Amino acid sequence: MLEKQVILTVFAAILAYLAYRSWRRTRTYEDFNLAGRKTGLFPMVCTLGAAEFNTATLIGGASVAYMYGTVGLYYTSLIFIFVFGIYAVTVAQPYRRLRISTIAEFFERRFHGPRGEATRAVASAITLTLTWMLPPIYLAGLSVITTVLLGIDPKVTVVGLVLFCLVLALGGGFMTAISFDVVAYVMILVFIPVVFVIGWTQADGLSGLSNVFDPQYLSFSPVWDLEAYGFAAVLTWGFQNIMSYIAAPWYGQRMFSARSAKVARTAMVINTVLITLLYGLVAGTTMMARVLVPDLKSPEEALPRLVVDYAPSLLQGLILVMLLLVGTSTMIAIWNSAVSIATNDIARRYIVPGRSEGFYVKVGRGVFLALGLSTLVVALTIVGNIMLVLTYISVYSSLLAVPILAGLYWKRFTTNAALAAMVSGAIYVTIGLVVGFPYHLISPIGFAISVVVGIVVTLAGPKQVPAEVEDFFLRVHGRSEGERGGEKDMAHV
Repeated sequence: MLEKQVILTVFAAILAYLAYRSWRRTRTYEDFNLAGRKTGLFPMVCTLGAAEFNTATLIGGASVAYMYGTVGLYYTSLIFIFVFGIYAVTVAQPYRRLRISTIAEFFERRFHGPRGEATRAVASAITLTLTWMLPPIYLAGLSVITTVLLGIDPKVTVVGLVLFCLVLALGGGFMTAISFDVVAYVMILVFIPVVFVIGWTQADGLSGLSNVFDPQYLSFSPVWDLEAYGFAAVLTWGFQNIMSYIAAPWYGQRMFSARSAKVARTAMVINTVLITLLYGLVAGTTMMARVLVPDLKSPEEALPRLVVDYAPSLLQGLILVMLLLVGTSTMIAIWNSAVSIATNDIARRYIVPGRSEGFYVKVGRGVFLALGLSTLVVALTIVGNIMLVLTYISVYSSLLAVPILAGLYWKRFTTNAALAAMVSGAIYVTIGLVVGFPYHLISPIGFAISVVVGIVVTLAGPKQVPAEVEDFFLRVHGRSEGERGGEKDMAHV
């Protein structure tokens, strides 16, 4: 236990130094909000990977592998080939070319007219709600880790980590988030394979899996008859992630901060490969944990239980730091996205427009404090339901993908169509959640309704494309001299 405490103290000091350095480098609101739009390829890969490699999926998603074997591989690994691959080829470069600060600003640039403001407001509401709810989910995952590895009460974990993260993140904002992500991701690349090797050696490889799993859970053939995690749910989860990540504010913020559009796309391609491999190792490790600790009452404890029971003490401390960094860096990243939305889309636009850069930095720090307090309250109510909460909370954000993709690749798609698509889809998924429709009948059908409504309203509207839309397409699908110059610096960090 002493070794773990020493290691935690050392890394806390390292993070404090990085936070101090980020604070010293923060001069403008763009520095605080987007790291000055100067993020190079290596830190971009790290921050993308660390933002995805979160405790909600790591603990909640891996628990599916503990219960249902290869079903968990679909849930936590294979879907990301499509999730991030599609992101890379559809929105990564256009987002950066627009030089925007939030997803809602995309709606402002693309959709005009009498209902343009309402369209942007809906996007702001959905993205802000999502980023407000996600940090408590990650804290719930962290509480599982500290309970198993340190024996700390979940409430103590929640309070301690929220205060620690708030103190460190208030100064440098997004700069702090990226510096933490670099440290976290380097540790992820080192220690996830180490944990897999521990599981492999202790469980004698794959040979013991047949003793604890039914044959259907060791095959990649679809399993349709599971109540919560059948293959229909797997397909829905994958589809929903593809759509929701396109509108994910924390990934958008990273694209906006890239040094160039090429850096944004290249980093996402690399991230696609690495996340798929890393989550595959996590799911495989958790399957082998079933061999070693087959009777866990809470499957979410499988990964940390494997570490505490079979890793040497010093290695436990380092892995503990990695797991904590995974959660805290992602939580800080999501907080930053929420701060950006609240400051840019609400305070700066409606409440206190036209103020100085320094004023908005102060507003952002105030939003940080408010988010921290709300996170404390919400996190303590969702422990034990991590994966299901994560699943349902992303339903609404996936609806934003319809106007985003149509807005990027269909010139005739109108403001009225965008608003009608989002509202109609939201009405359906709300009804579905309240009534209790099966999961696979909520998000896909809601998305389909949005698509159909968007197409119908567009075709019923004017055929002529407004000049501002032509200018928008020229910008997002063209290449400016500034962008080409920035691409020369892609490898700089």
